[in-house]
Amino acid sequence: MELQTLKVATRPSQGKGKARKVRAAGSLPGVLYGGDQEPVSLSVNLRAFEALIQHARGGEHAIVQLDVEDNAALNTPALVKAVQHHPLRNTPTHADFLRIRLDEKISTVIPIRLVGQAPGIAEGGVLDHQLRELEIECLALSVPDEVVVDVSGLHVNDSIHVSDLQVPPDVEIISDPERPVVAVHPPRVVKETAEAGEAAEGEAASPEVITERKEKEEKDAKESKESKKK
Repeated sequence: MELQTLKVATRPSQGKGKARKVRAAGSLPGVLYGGDQEPVSLSVNLRAFEALIQHARGGEHAIVQLDVEDNAALNTPALVKAVQHHPLRNTPTHADFLRIRLDEKISTVIPIRLVGQAPGIAEGGVLDHQLRELEIECLALSVPDEVVVDVSGLHVNDSIHVSDLQVPPDVEIISDPERPVVAVHPPRVVKETAEAGEAAEGEAASPEVITERKEKEEKDAKESKESKKK
């Protein structure tokens, strides 16, 4: 697999003020670290970076070849380790790049994609996709695009866990094997309907109790009057 090249440039120093100036110029501030070397503050064209994470293999965890335009000595393969986003616009505001070696294993995450139609949905169940990314360890060039999970065998109360997932032999799963990935839960509406029915029965029973109590009070009062007459 040939790595996609991402052109970057060094920037003077870290800090919120410097980062704001980088963003104002239409670039994304970032930092390159790892590999027993000092961190380096970088800037990258925002549109180029957005195109990378939208279309490149790995998305926001893509593996790229950094081309440092003003210092070729810093050129290196790197993993996009983390991307921060604006809370409202959701545009990238900062990126972390981790130096890697192509002959050494790295830890990263890959997306989990569901395929198929779970029969449990037709049975009234609710499909719950609980784990959407899988943590793995392997060589950089062996990172899979995704893990595909077929849910066509899931009925109500069935589930698939990390231990059930299949990955290539040269990929090691780091995520907890007991973690559920997807499950089909029983419909909650059945319980709510039952509770509503019980409440309705209780409400229907209440007037009877009140009526019985009133009739008893009237009977006792009548007997008391007759007793006084005697």
